[in-house]
Amino acid sequence: MTAVKRGPFIRQIEKKVLQPLIVLKSYFKVQSNELTRRLEAIMASRARILFLLLTASALGACSLPGAAAPTPFTFPTPNLTHTAIFAATPTDTPLAPTLPPLDATSTGTPLLATVDVETPVATSTPGTVDGTVRPNGSPVTAAYLTAPPTIDGDLSEWTSTAYQAAQTVPYAGDNWTGASDVSATFYIGWDTQYLYIGVSRTDDQFVQVSYGRYMYRGDDVELQLDLDLDGDFATTLVSSDDYQLGFSPGNFGSLSPEAYRWYPRSLESYLTSVTVDAVQTADGYDLEARIPWAVLGITPVEGTHYGFALSLSDNDQPGVSTWESMVSNVSTRRTADPTTWGTLILGAAD
Repeated sequence: MTAVKRGPFIRQIEKKVLQPLIVLKSYFKVQSNELTRRLEAIMASRARILFLLLTASALGACSLPGAAAPTPFTFPTPNLTHTAIFAATPTDTPLAPTLPPLDATSTGTPLLATVDVETPVATSTPGTVDGTVRPNGSPVTAAYLTAPPTIDGDLSEWTSTAYQAAQTVPYAGDNWTGASDVSATFYIGWDTQYLYIGVSRTDDQFVQVSYGRYMYRGDDVELQLDLDLDGDFATTLVSSDDYQLGFSPGNFGSLSPEAYRWYPRSLESYLTSVTVDAVQTADGYDLEARIPWAVLGITPVEGTHYGFALSLSDNDQPGVSTWESMVSNVSTRRTADPTTWGTLILGAAD
């Protein structure tokens, strides 16, 4: 085959057209190689990052020698000893509205609570007259009173048996220093219309800046009654027949004496039908209260036995709303467990 001779014209075309194309091709080849290298570098970097992340994740899931596992946070368990507002409530008992807490530094400014006023209770005749007695402490007998006392804080009218409340209850004695810190002698009586209590409290530092459902953050008196002792003798949770009432002397100034019902939850309220009065003494105060049986929804019968505890909350920090200790006539007493209470017997009517 005869080769075609390239003349000057052809060589001129190759020089002006083909050679620039060859140069351009080489340039793009170089750029393509550079782009390829950069992409490979990026992919390699991503692979290293992914490897590091997977490694960190695997190490986090393992328990390395000397490495302590993180401690999970748990909310503190409230003390269920002293007050009904912290106690467990059975699911069949409606809860009262939750109130805003009282400021711990309160000086007694009234709290605008939304708790209903006293609700009437249907009358029944629970309790037991078969001699059922709880094994906690000694039974307390409420004397039948033919001449009821005047509710004025003067205990000189009381001639019935005097009982003592001077035993600390579980988890509530760390701050108690003895009978002069807080203790009480109390009397209890009844007639067909009312249950009566008279309490002579010894307290080396009287403090009460709280009221209503928060009166336990001061020096109050508390009464617990299981009105169906035989029916739920072994039941360790409060029910609709278990009552907790509070009595405050006020502060002998801006706060007046008052009564409050914590339990049953569905009936939580101020007790305006309960008469309370108190007199401050050199070493504490004397308090009297008259409680209509209608507040408890029962018709009293002599010889009836009820679950019972009379207790005193104590606060020794002037000007501060807080709770520090509690004593009772029953050392086993717990708010939410009626099996830890004692026994009240309605004495014979004359």
